[in-house]
Amino acid sequence: MNIKNYLKKNVFASVGKIITVSSVTILLLPLIIKQIGLDLYGIISLTLLFSGVTSLIDLGLSQAIVLLNGDEKISNNQVITSALYINLSIILLLSVVFIVLMLLDVNLLGKEINITDLEKTILLITGFLILIFMLLNNFCKSILEANYLIHVVNISLALYTPALYLIIYALSFFTKNTAIYIVTPLILTFVLFVFYIFYIKKKTTIKLTKINKNHIKYVLNCSFKFLNLGILNSIVTPVLRYVFVLMVANVSLYAILDLSFKVAMLANSFIVSISTPMFAVFSKEKKNLKMIKVTFNVFWVSVLIYIGILIGFYFFGAFILSFLNLETDNLELLYNITFILIISLGSVATVEVFYRYFLGNNQLKKAFFVKLNVPITSVIFFLFFTKMELIYRFIYAYGLSLIICSIIILITFLVGNQKLKQLKV
Repeated sequence: MNIKNYLKKNVFASVGKIITVSSVTILLLPLIIKQIGLDLYGIISLTLLFSGVTSLIDLGLSQAIVLLNGDEKISNNQVITSALYINLSIILLLSVVFIVLMLLDVNLLGKEINITDLEKTILLITGFLILIFMLLNNFCKSILEANYLIHVVNISLALYTPALYLIIYALSFFTKNTAIYIVTPLILTFVLFVFYIFYIKKKTTIKLTKINKNHIKYVLNCSFKFLNLGILNSIVTPVLRYVFVLMVANVSLYAILDLSFKVAMLANSFIVSISTPMFAVFSKEKKNLKMIKVTFNVFWVSVLIYIGILIGFYFFGAFILSFLNLETDNLELLYNITFILIISLGSVATVEVFYRYFLGNNQLKKAFFVKLNVPITSVIFFLFFTKMELIYRFIYAYGLSLIICSIIILITFLVGNQKLKQLKV
């Protein structure tokens, strides 16, 4: 495999995705909010609230599929088949739990949130179904990544957001029925799942095969190694959002929080796009001086992109966000918390390549401990910033924990590789 060509292909696909999503977001999101209002946009955003824990619920299977690709003890088809059976078992268990919670009338969104009971029920059911299909989509994406087809994932995701926004914008001229807007993301998520299945069948040699308990146990053992990482990586942001909803109980404020994450994640995606395909590379390539050099090259490019994004948003961020046509107070709030998120998320994105190096070289305990500080310090800072407005309290606590995490990852990588002293970076 030519690593440079693989990286170039994925960088172009990632950048194309980011440019497409960014352009459509900037052009359509202001029009959508103007048409349907900030409250309804907040409700639509809530449909994806639970999907943020997808990588946690899959028990680390997605990463295990990539890491076990080409493993000598088990074939690729046995890995995929075992992972599928495990996934379906998880879905069955989740379904039972969700049905029980609904029958017991548990208020998963809190009692104070400003939407009707019918809208809340539709939103919860739709959100759960999106979670299920996101789980299946993660399974499919890991197969594509293991087969060096992650650029296909980037292209498909580049089409998802524009399609969602275009459909919502088109619907805004014909209906204000909340249920229709809530269900729209579910339909698109299902379509994406169908596409992945079709593409895997057409472009890979993956097939379901006979397996036994030992195969399932082997895959589970590997996936459980990633489970702790999944908990740390997946639970912080969704919990932050969920607790924010419960404490604020205002869909408009949640909409602003969601917008800030959307903009920050778009900026973050530019940086991460270079590091994303490296997990599959590190999983197959042996740890050597050449790979460490490649790792540092990716790091420095990430840093340069990060600095460029910070400068760009500082000077032009307010102008870009003004197209959302928000009230002055809301616009100022959105700019401030978005800038904080870009700084903090971007700092972690610059060292993402080191983190993927840990994963690809099966240094999972090290990866776990460097990420452990995020939930711990987030809670500590949240309890400390008692005099701040609630939304700033959340953002500052989360942001500072990410910055600390990025510093720890960098130091850990430097200390763990003595050969780095011999490199001229």
